[in-house]
Amino acid sequence: MADNSTIEWTEATWNPTTGCDRVSVGCDNCYALTLAKRLKAMGSAKYQTDGDSRTSGPGFGVAIHEDTLDIPRRWRDPRVVFVNSMSDLFHARVPLEYVQRVFAVMRETPRHTYQVLTKRAARLAKVAPPDRLASERLDGRQR
Repeated sequence: MADNSTIEWTEATWNPTTGCDRVSVGCDNCYALTLAKRLKAMGSAKYQTDGDSRTSGPGFGVAIHEDTLDIPRRWRDPRVVFVNSMSDLFHARVPLEYVQRVFAVMRETPRHTYQVLTKRAARLAKVAPPDRLASERLDGRQR
């Protein structure tokens, strides 16, 4: 986890999962795919799962990292957090129960502002229907 991210539009990254598969032309220049290959070569434990060579690559197979779930709870000062800069939380291989646990951590730490990006909007809609997302924003619990 990067507490001082070099990504200009966020302050920290939190990767409770890593790895992905290309699903659209928007994935053609995926920085995470390239970075995962380098991290695997450097021996980083989180990037030792290989993905399908047709859609993913070395070190970029989908992996769950339960040991990282508590990280936002330990951050006392508020920060803007990019969730899964090295994955897509709504990938089909991320179990629904685990997605729910990630969102539970976000609900329990409202001092942070969470940024969750996805190219899998259909699964996002199944997991959190738009009316629920809208009601959370209106209740002041925006993530």
